[in-house]
Amino acid sequence: MRRSGWNVGFRHGRRARAALLAGVSLCVPLLESCKQNTSEAATSQGAPSSPSGVYNIPPLTEPAWAGGLQAGWKDEGWSERDPKHQGSAKMRMANLGGFMLQKKGIQGDFGGLALRYKAPSSFGDFLEVRLDSEGETLFPRVRVDNSHVARREGEWVQLFIPFEKLNPDKVPFSRIVIRAYKKVGNDWVEMDQVGLTAPGGMTPADGTAFVQQQSQQPGEAARAVVEPVELAYDNGLQPGWEDRGWSERELKGPTPARLRMANLGGWILHKKGLGGEYGGVALRYRAPSGFGDFLELRLDTEGEVLFPRVKLSDTYVTAREGDWTQVFVPMEQLNPDKHAFTQIVLRAHKKVDAEWVELNQVGLARLVTSANVGTIPVTAGGQPGPPDASAVGGGRVALGDAKTSKVVVDCTQPGHPISPLIYGIAFNNLRELKDNHQWELGATARRWGGNPTSRYNWKLGNVWNTANDYFFRNIVLGTSPQYTYDSFLQANQQRGLQSALTVPMLGWVAKDSSSVSFPKSLFGAQQKMDPDVTEAGNGIALSGEGLTPLPPAQTSVEAPPAFIHEWVRSIREKDKTRGRGVQMYILDNEPMLWNTTHRDVHPEPVTYDELLERTIAYGTAVRQADPEGLIAGPAEWGWTNYFNSAADMAPGGNKKDRKAHGNTPLIAWYLKKLAEHEKQTGTRVLDVLDLHFYPQGDGIGFEERGATDPDTSARRIRSTRALWDPKYKDESWIDDSVELIPRMKRWVAENYPGRGVSIGEYNFGATGHMSGGLAQAEALGRFAEYNLTSAFLFTYPPNRSPAFWAFRAFRNFDGKGGRFQDNYVPSRFEKGADSQGMSLFASRSGDGKRVVAIALNLEPDAARSTQVELKGCGNVSNARVLGYAGEPSGFAERKSFFQAGSSLQVLLPPWSITVLDLTVAQ
Repeated sequence: MRRSGWNVGFRHGRRARAALLAGVSLCVPLLESCKQNTSEAATSQGAPSSPSGVYNIPPLTEPAWAGGLQAGWKDEGWSERDPKHQGSAKMRMANLGGFMLQKKGIQGDFGGLALRYKAPSSFGDFLEVRLDSEGETLFPRVRVDNSHVARREGEWVQLFIPFEKLNPDKVPFSRIVIRAYKKVGNDWVEMDQVGLTAPGGMTPADGTAFVQQQSQQPGEAARAVVEPVELAYDNGLQPGWEDRGWSERELKGPTPARLRMANLGGWILHKKGLGGEYGGVALRYRAPSGFGDFLELRLDTEGEVLFPRVKLSDTYVTAREGDWTQVFVPMEQLNPDKHAFTQIVLRAHKKVDAEWVELNQVGLARLVTSANVGTIPVTAGGQPGPPDASAVGGGRVALGDAKTSKVVVDCTQPGHPISPLIYGIAFNNLRELKDNHQWELGATARRWGGNPTSRYNWKLGNVWNTANDYFFRNIVLGTSPQYTYDSFLQANQQRGLQSALTVPMLGWVAKDSSSVSFPKSLFGAQQKMDPDVTEAGNGIALSGEGLTPLPPAQTSVEAPPAFIHEWVRSIREKDKTRGRGVQMYILDNEPMLWNTTHRDVHPEPVTYDELLERTIAYGTAVRQADPEGLIAGPAEWGWTNYFNSAADMAPGGNKKDRKAHGNTPLIAWYLKKLAEHEKQTGTRVLDVLDLHFYPQGDGIGFEERGATDPDTSARRIRSTRALWDPKYKDESWIDDSVELIPRMKRWVAENYPGRGVSIGEYNFGATGHMSGGLAQAEALGRFAEYNLTSAFLFTYPPNRSPAFWAFRAFRNFDGKGGRFQDNYVPSRFEKGADSQGMSLFASRSGDGKRVVAIALNLEPDAARSTQVELKGCGNVSNARVLGYAGEPSGFAERKSFFQAGSSLQVLLPPWSITVLDLTVAQ
């Protein structure tokens, strides 16, 4: 069961916006009541499910009907309709009538379906909504009920149906179908709005009781967070925006824009057709301290409207991070009369020096403070932060008395240095230039990997093949034609991250940016066709049979070891002026799946011998070009291929390949043969054993996806035990003790001593839920405990999600660089049974003066009153306790502890991550 890099990066559309916090939750533009207090509407027509019954929903990004049929859409409904009716579609839905709207090539990342309708009250709940396509996909039918009502205005009802209900598998679609699921009268039903919205969900409207309950506590400072809605510049000019400034400037993405603003210089960012409602303009800049307050901001248009000029001062500052200042100016000051505009104008309002001013983000946004931070929804793409602790499964109330436990942090026992590479993530090609928060996790390394990297052509720079993940297409990677592997390396280097680069050893790479492996013109219609490039099929005939691929030259050119040698040599040549660009080379990606993922160029399953031969050939090419670089492999996907070749697992394979190789597990044999090769030739082609790990239990999911019911959440957290615990029997089809890290270390010790161990891909799913966050924190702690060389999450968590804060627990828990220290300290529970619902990982600074421990309460309903004893570490002279239990604002200091000498008592809420930051004196 492979979660492919391209599948999550391309097919499921890695979300079209990015930001300081990325995302938006604004009102639908067609609903005037979104612009005012709507408490009256809450009481009319009965109350939906919230205390107020009034919700905001995300803006329409793909309207199908909005006062009329929208461009590109066709009316294919079957009900009797009144074609003369103006403004709204008017139809009779008796006899199970319906309304169907069709458009080819629908693209985008959607939060849900918005629908505004009016029907006789006697109809009651009668509507059913679903999506449809020309293919054979059966989409869920969702019967509309009170839970989908965002608001009522007289006879009109605003509905919102979340996309995870309509299209849980995120497959292409081309129709919206609305029908009556029961017989109703022959009266007219009217709809004045049907369409797809931006990512997000229903959120309580400002001024409602629910939002008021979320307001800040007395004396608590407001925490302001900026959510971009329409970014103009985000370490690069965004699509549709034009640079029209007059100052001397440098725009070299992905980097901040640099401007000289002497002589009242300025910058204009222009875009036609701006739509939607905006809370204000946000920007993030860095300027010499001597400039003081010098910036002025306004909007503009091609017309004669004069917009107010706003001089920026501390009044508008929402955050300062080092030299960077984040500013938000409300739209009521910039555009009080709500005129249309096309430009954001930024200029100096006084003379300043000619030093550079840097801006890494400028755009239209909204401001969220502690009073409404709870209204930010988690989207399918993870763009916004979570709505509140309870919505992500956190903030749970303990049932019964707190359980007591004692854990000893033992500085008298041998520890070990922690490899910084265990805090690695993967890049996501379609989010790379849109997100910023991947740089805020505290990650130490990034991996260039996934299925498409097996076909990456470094000589063309920006093309690869999507393989089985998406119609076997050659395409330009990422969101910018200029983006290449070198862009990836430079971005890492600029931010102090190390790089792990997958190098192909499949033997074929993409020859261009447009060829497809199974063209319709040669193979005819197939089971699935790319909705965007209709020539591209999935290689499966309508009968369900796999099509025999054309020769590899259809899409690819040969890439022998010399091709890779030249690539690595070119990287090292550039390194002479910039410093080392690649710390680790990974020998391809999951070769035992090539006959599936890349069957168009490698239809035959890989054998023991082929894996070894390619490893030696390509590994030698890398070693000759970079004698000091680390080489990792074989980057195998999971359980079956730790032990067997693809040939063993193919139909009729019957493990004959393994039997022909002494019945030795594949990885053990691989290591032994490479050790023999080094002894015979003196050439070391492997430094690090790299395997992938994905829990296989039903519902565990991947990235944001995955069930979060109590049973699945508990299994998700328990699944981490497969990484290390020999007593844990995997609860999936594996049905065995995986104990992956100890097993890998045994294989290394027995067959090729001295190799490092890496988990090159892993993911526990439900990253927006506390169960996913706790699993992530548990994994990072075990990576430190078991002394891994490296580990790379695939890909990275949504901003401010529980998995995001799990990384921050280890890497920047206080927002000021507080982190897990560099040396692991063993810890043990006084009672072994206590470890079943709790973990504690401890670290120590090199000088021994600081101990940082991370305690996880893995139980959903029980608090823990835990005594932490420091043995041989010294006495506690100062202690901070910071906790996280699902709050979108992250870690906050807690006072529920006391200290005495070398002992500390701490209360751990249910499902929580707690950091103990201790200063000790000998």
